[in-house]
Amino acid sequence: MSRAAAIPTGTVTLLFTDVEGSTRLWESEPERMARALRRHDELLRTAIGEAGGYVFKTVGDAFCAAFATPQAALEAVLAAQRALGTQTWPTSRPIRVRMGLHTGVCEERDNDYFGPVVNRAARLEAVAHGGQVLISGATAELLSESLPEGVTLRDLGLHRLKDLGRPERIYQAEADFLQPGFPPLASLDNPELPNNLPGQLSAFVGREAELNQVRSLVSSSRLVTFTGAGGCGKTRLALQVAAELLGTARDGVWFVGLAPLTEAEAIPDAVAAALGLAEQRGQGPLLDSLTEALREQDTLIMLDNCEHVIDGAAKFCAQLVRECPRLRILATSREPLGIDGEHVYRVPSLSLPRAEAEGADDIAASDAVRLFVQRAQVQDPGFVLDDASALLVASVCRRLDGIPLALELAAARLSSMSLQQVGDRLDQRFRLLTGGSRNAMPRQQTLQATVDWSFGLLTTPERDVLRRLSVFAGGFDLDAAEAICAAQSVDAFDVLDLISSLVSKSLVIAERTPESVRYRMLETIRQYAAQELLRSCGEDEVVAARDRHSGYFMHVAEEAAPALSGPGQCHWLARLDAEWKNLCAAADHLAAEGRADDVLRLGVALQRFAVSRGHCEVLSWLRSAVESADLPPGILLAKTLVAIGWMSETLLRMDASAHAIAQQCGERGLAIARELGDRRLEVRALLVLAGAAHFQHDRGRMRRLGEEGLAIAREIGDVHLRGELLTFVCVDGDDAENRRLRLEALDCFRQTGDDMFAANEMHMLYGLDLRERLFDDARAHITDAIATAGKLGAKVFLYFMQTDFTILQLIEGKHEEAAPLVRSCLLTARRIGLHLDVSELLFSAACCTAWQGDYARAARLHGAAATEMGIALEVGSISWSDPEQELREREQASLRRLMGEEAYEAGFRSGAALSRSQGVDLALGREPAG
Repeated sequence: MSRAAAIPTGTVTLLFTDVEGSTRLWESEPERMARALRRHDELLRTAIGEAGGYVFKTVGDAFCAAFATPQAALEAVLAAQRALGTQTWPTSRPIRVRMGLHTGVCEERDNDYFGPVVNRAARLEAVAHGGQVLISGATAELLSESLPEGVTLRDLGLHRLKDLGRPERIYQAEADFLQPGFPPLASLDNPELPNNLPGQLSAFVGREAELNQVRSLVSSSRLVTFTGAGGCGKTRLALQVAAELLGTARDGVWFVGLAPLTEAEAIPDAVAAALGLAEQRGQGPLLDSLTEALREQDTLIMLDNCEHVIDGAAKFCAQLVRECPRLRILATSREPLGIDGEHVYRVPSLSLPRAEAEGADDIAASDAVRLFVQRAQVQDPGFVLDDASALLVASVCRRLDGIPLALELAAARLSSMSLQQVGDRLDQRFRLLTGGSRNAMPRQQTLQATVDWSFGLLTTPERDVLRRLSVFAGGFDLDAAEAICAAQSVDAFDVLDLISSLVSKSLVIAERTPESVRYRMLETIRQYAAQELLRSCGEDEVVAARDRHSGYFMHVAEEAAPALSGPGQCHWLARLDAEWKNLCAAADHLAAEGRADDVLRLGVALQRFAVSRGHCEVLSWLRSAVESADLPPGILLAKTLVAIGWMSETLLRMDASAHAIAQQCGERGLAIARELGDRRLEVRALLVLAGAAHFQHDRGRMRRLGEEGLAIAREIGDVHLRGELLTFVCVDGDDAENRRLRLEALDCFRQTGDDMFAANEMHMLYGLDLRERLFDDARAHITDAIATAGKLGAKVFLYFMQTDFTILQLIEGKHEEAAPLVRSCLLTARRIGLHLDVSELLFSAACCTAWQGDYARAARLHGAAATEMGIALEVGSISWSDPEQELREREQASLRRLMGEEAYEAGFRSGAALSRSQGVDLALGREPAG
């Protein structure tokens, strides 16, 4: 019987296994191999399980298992090899399994293991032969006093594994039932695997997907060029690929560094020296001699850092690839060689944490975080990634774009600075990120030197365009680039070619979508280019470029504004999403230049977008601009006041002062609109005032204002405004009339093509359905509304719809469906900034938490929900139907029975004392701070 009780954590011993020659057996005798592998799997699982091990991954015929002790791991491998050796196999030759054991501290996440120890164990197994059990020095030391009788460990010496890290002392397990002798290990030190690959002082981290992609490319292309920005890890990735291809190149794998070269003509000399072919000198042109020497060789050459001798490298590779049919070349360069047969692999930055990642485990899934943490622990052995540090580490990794060099330089600063101090100083990254390894080339010792190298290789027009592109934030398209970069020496028609050149040189990234191509710069490159713009061109040119930038995005916003309430809203909402950071940068520039009227134009144009996305920043722009400028009572001021009023009561509805602001702004906007005779603006002001009356519980005034606005909307024939006003002429207690009004409003929005407001009306119909206990109709309306809002990316609308949907799911007893939706909404509320009503959401969280069996937390959440409900009722944000109230009473009564009255009341009071933020923390499963 298996002794496995739990997944081993902390210091574990890992076992990696693989079947030798399995590919050939699958190809030659697939049916027999299938039977053999089924038996192989049974034997390994039995041996591992009986020793108390845990199989955490299988890949094809390879097993990965973890053990709490090296003794248990050794027991498993001995039992497995004994069973494998006595088995009668259906295949033409026996199944022989190579195995490797290594011990260390591993990071366990989602029943899987990560970190350098995992990589080391895999590399150890990879150098073994079938039937051989290899044991690392760390594991052997732990086993030395507790070896089973008849088992010894043979010291095979130091070996460099294919992770290119430090040499590993390797031992071989020996017993009377194990094969006594094997060929030399397939390590970098094996004379049958000639190479000159340089060792690396630090471990290779992550990049599993990239390694798989490049291995596939190399199998079909004889020239693969790794391109990417300076410091992105081209060389390290290419070296790792080269190491893993050692066994596939009979005549060796050879590294040739071109960085020290100053002339392209020196490339053949460097290659000849690396391959030990210097004797070819004096036999005609060296390139021809090399070609002849390599013509029949099965060789892999890695040419590192080709960009500064790109023409010579291209000529060299073209001739060798053309005339040496068994030669393969890996090249690294900041731009492609541009020759026939070349396959370009653009090396991405390391993967970053997901935008919604919050906990340490979730954030640690990122390769960028794993690299930073590993390098940080070199500087500070006590450094750990926990919930306290994870968000800051994620922020550092994102701000450094996942660039390995930048992450390593930032981690190096932890020898003398705290993590918070490093994060605070990243805006001065070119001064902060210095002090790289003295073993590295000078241009790799500081971030400044790395980017200087790339910038120095550009032509003058390329430098001008790169500088001007620095005014963009978050990316840009070609039209925007032409509008900003076409000035002085750069013609608009040349911008595309110049940007294409910058893309090829890895200073600009092109991201293709089904509709178009969008460009962006890594933040490190953008900051460098911005410094160059100021240093080389002066403040006037910076302001001029930013003026062109803000003017362009003002045009985008004003073109989008009318379409945001019509059939084109899906396209324009997505367009504004893509340009949000640019729009923010434009607003900041306009405000800094004292152009308050332009800030107002921009904010007014974006109001519907801001409300759908929860971008309270737009409201802040408008309020600050109005306060800072003495504007005459004209149309711009009136539109601004109405926009401030509407956005205040929709985005800040839980703030009682927001409704007072909406009242004041609506009254001022109405007076100006009437004085100017602008009927549509008059109706919009009446809408704001009706909304303020609703939140102030003045139903009579709300209805009067709604009817006044509705009459004007009908008079001027504005169908959309008519739909908006119908909400405010509803009659308390008359569900039939209210349903008629809702359906009329829905028809108005469908006529005008406003899917967002149509979805909102379906949400309102859901509320009527719920009140009348028409649960099937309610589900149909709310799911349609959610689908539409989701398609439009309308986060605020979607938040309220999904929150209400969780209530229906709970009424129907579908807690399992509700729980993940509740969590998603809680995260949305936190991202938007907790300006939204969370009372129903906290209540739903309480119900789901009780269903999950955590009664004490559920009672506290009921208390937190009750506090928020009181605030929501006070500001008129919610009203509860009978089915909702019955659900609340039923859930709370159930908890009282399960917990006892006294315990429930204590928990309820504790939760009621929490702030909104603390309540959301509790609902997310975190103990509230403070």
